[in-house]
This record gives sequence, C-alpha cells and structure tokens, in this order.
Amino acid sequence: MSPLLPRGAALRRSIYAGEIHRAPAGDASRALAGRVRAILDATPPPSSEATGAGARIHAHANEARRRVLVDAAVSDGVRAVLAALGLAPDEHAYDPPRLRAIQSGAHAIPEAAAAYYAHRDTWYANPRAQVNVWIPLHDAAAEETFTLFPSAFGRAVENDSATFDYATWVETVGWQRPGGAARGVYPRALRSLDGQERYEFAAEAGTVLLFSAAHLHQTRAHASGRTRYSVDFRVVHLADHEAGLGAPDVDNRSTGAALVDYVTPGAK
Repeated sequence: MSPLLPRGAALRRSIYAGEIHRAPAGDASRALAGRVRAILDATPPPSSEATGAGARIHAHANEARRRVLVDAAVSDGVRAVLAALGLAPDEHAYDPPRLRAIQSGAHAIPEAAAAYYAHRDTWYANPRAQVNVWIPLHDAAAEETFTLFPSAFGRAVENDSATFDYATWVETVGWQRPGGAARGVYPRALRSLDGQERYEFAAEAGTVLLFSAAHLHQTRAHASGRTRYSVDFRVVHLADHEAGLGAPDVDNRSTGAALVDYVTPGAK
C-alpha cells in the first residue's frame, strides 16, 4: 500500500471525514481480484434459455456471484486486504463480497435503471461507520467506473430514502437476487447533480478505492464495448459503531439496520 495512505484508526477517521483514498494494487488486493476473476472464468456459460449477449452476460455473472459468496478463499482475501490496510480484521464486521458486472450500454435497458441511481449507501440502512472497499478485476477506464460527488458529503440532498426499510428489502428484493430489480425500492437523489463537484477515475486491476458509505456516488453509463467487472465489500469497525463514530448522516431516513447481516469478527 502507498506509504502516504493513513493506516488503522487514522485511515478510518479520515474516511469518516470525507476523504477518498486510492491505494495502488498490492499483493493482497491482486490476490483477491485474481481469485474472483478465476471464479468468473471457471463459471460455465449459461444455458440456451438466456438469449442475447446481454442476457447471457447477466446470467453468467449471477451464477459467478453465488460462487463468490461461498468461496473460502474470497473470504480470506477480504481479511488479507483489510490487514494490508492496517484495518485489523478481527475488529471489523463486513458484508459478503460482491461481484459487480456493469455491461456496456446497459444504461439503456429500463430494467437496469436502478443500478445507475445516484445514492448514498447510508440510504440503504447501512451504518455511518461503514467504509466501502472497491477493487476492479481488470484495468478500467474512467468511463467504466463510477462518480463520487465530494461537495455533497455532509450536505443534505433531496432523496427518497424514507421509502426504504431493510427488513422489507431483504424479504422482497435482496442484494443481487434475480428478478429483484422489478420488486425493489432503490433510494436515489431526486434533484439533478449537474454542476456538482465530481471525482472520476480510471483504475488498474487490483487498485483499492476506499470511501465512506455516506458519500454520494453513481455508476457511470458507458459504451466501451466491454463489461466492467469489480468486487466490493463494506466494513464496519464495531467499536467505532458502538461509540457512535462515523460520517455525517444529514439526510438519511431509511429504517432498519443492514449490519445484522454482516459477517462478524472471527467468522469465516
């Protein structure tokens, strides 16, 4: 990791204050990205029921996601990345690492609209002390990643997070559950973000981007001709959470608590 990157508690505090950190690929992040990519490559192609290139990519990614969620080496990889950042794994809970697949041109598909909503993760009943960790599986151009809106950090943005209840979400939608998009409530910003300060970036495979769950961000629509694959997970330092530490929570009206489904320290 970069010698300029804060570590441990200093890293967490800076993220709670709105800093966005980018660490170059290291042994741990390359290994995690490589393991997820190997699972993706080893996943059999979908059956003939999935017609059309887009549907086949979607079906293939869904099967690979299920494999990623139960792979012990992926879980070990998450802990290794945390350790490399100085974030003691045994002090953090984390949600299951998720494979993301953003297809070229998918923004034109009505069923995929929710994937492109500008949102804060806190609007999904996630904790203020949550740190988001994002790692691309391959080199990604800026147009293939996502945008953060730093000037919105700590400032209220009109949104519909009041419609989101975590328990209801788990029962009726679920993360990355096939068909969930048609049933879901996906909180989003309700005003145009034109003119807002933007943080946009390209990234090499294995790069680690860290930012607060309270940062407003949005997947970028792209037409690069390829699918962007990445893995991400979210971590919460339990002592910070219990002490009420974390980022400002200025406009979140969601209900429930996503932390109940996170993997707790010591679990594998």
